[in-house]
Amino acid sequence: MSDNWITLIPDDPRFVPDSARQHRARDRLVTALPAADEIEIDTSEAVQFMDCGGNFERVLCPACRSDLTDWWSDRMDDDYDATGGFALATYATPCCAKVLTLHDLVYEWPQGFARFSLSAFNPRVAALDERLRQELEAILGTKLRVILRHL
Repeated sequence: MSDNWITLIPDDPRFVPDSARQHRARDRLVTALPAADEIEIDTSEAVQFMDCGGNFERVLCPACRSDLTDWWSDRMDDDYDATGGFALATYATPCCAKVLTLHDLVYEWPQGFARFSLSAFNPRVAALDERLRQELEAILGTKLRVILRHL
């Protein structure tokens, strides 16, 4: 049996909403996805990588759309520190020398970096409704990236 998550992370990887906003967003998601096995808030002092699991296909340059999957893998190792998480330093891409962080890359399927996440475990829906995403953005006070994780 496989498991699925809908994970929401802020566009700004270092942003963590205050506790009251986190709990209001969680309560709203519980109401919107009542069949989910669990709705969970996660916060961390360090920036963590939020992956899409088995949905992962490749990583692209946002400027020229070159495939950067192999380069990205090496940069993930360079950027990570076991005690401090991901630094999200800037790197020049090998394809067109665009300077960006790992969070700025185009992930097929979406992935990203965050200190805060809100997740629905086995939500019993294939995707998050756009209006619900916008409502959660208003509650949390930030734009959100939606990650569909499959294991």
